[in-house]
Amino acid sequence: MKTKIIPLTIGTYTKESREGIYQADFNVETGEISNLKLLAKVQQPSFLALTKDREKLYAVSEIDEGKLSVYIKNEDGSYGLNQEISTEGSTTCHVTLNKDESLVSVANYRKGSITVYKNSSDKLETLASFKHEGSSVHRRQQEPHPHSTYFSKDEKYIYVPDLGTDEIMAYPIENKNVSQGKVALKMAPGDGPRHMAMHPTKNMWFVVGELSNVVWSLVPNSDGTFQVLDKQNLLPEGVKGRSSAADIHVSPNGKYLYTSNRGHKDSFHCISVFEILESGKLKAIEHVSNGINQPRNFSLSPDGKFLLVANQYGENIIVFKVKENGTLELTKHAIKISMPACLKF
Repeated sequence: MKTKIIPLTIGTYTKESREGIYQADFNVETGEISNLKLLAKVQQPSFLALTKDREKLYAVSEIDEGKLSVYIKNEDGSYGLNQEISTEGSTTCHVTLNKDESLVSVANYRKGSITVYKNSSDKLETLASFKHEGSSVHRRQQEPHPHSTYFSKDEKYIYVPDLGTDEIMAYPIENKNVSQGKVALKMAPGDGPRHMAMHPTKNMWFVVGELSNVVWSLVPNSDGTFQVLDKQNLLPEGVKGRSSAADIHVSPNGKYLYTSNRGHKDSFHCISVFEILESGKLKAIEHVSNGINQPRNFSLSPDGKFLLVANQYGENIIVFKVKENGTLELTKHAIKISMPACLKF
């Protein structure tokens, strides 16, 4: 019989009452979250990555001297620290693995760099590190700020959206070695690209501009560059006050795209829902704000039936049911946790 309960791993900011990485049980039939427990004590684990078998957990610490912590699952289900390694940067904010989990890459927001590691004899070794250059027009763009890293579908490139330079960089991978990157796409001044999402079946990517509150639909070329297919606003007309785009995910069936926006003070927080048309262009469906407060991160359940939102300032994780048409319905299920920053199934 297929299990109804799967683990949900949670990264937090430890500025308040949280101690590090947590885990909860998630019921895939009802959407209930329960049995919250501490997995590992670590400072500012704002982003996580797990191996497919969940035997290894990677956590970046968003601190001045960035570090990557690697945990191995014990027989009792707990995780023990296996390694801590420098990210050779500062305010490390993202970590990702390639398909066979032999390469790990991180983004260093403040030092404007990325670092790539190789898995060797169950330990990470630094493979390469690259520093970005440039700036743009916004007050937050006086220097490079790589915000995330992604392996291309064919694993020939690592894509890096840089909020500070309005660029997506592409770093070539050949024989498990990574070489100096090139500009894959120059975005509009002040866009501030932050996070990307790959379509599960189409040859497409989507990227959110944190500063301009737009989403781009992109088609990758064989040389690592991108063609722009579409560009849409993330917020409904008439929204006042400052709002910043954050996270982005495609539904497992490839039909819908979801993005999050964080309001500042009393401005607008929301999850935006788009239909992905056959052409690859986007059609806005709805903007959901009920129960949402500073949605830094969110995640779709593996079957796509639920969408969970990490309310960084709302001090909780809330659960939406995903309807057949992609729209969201807030459920009664939630769990209280201080400053949640990352959700991983």
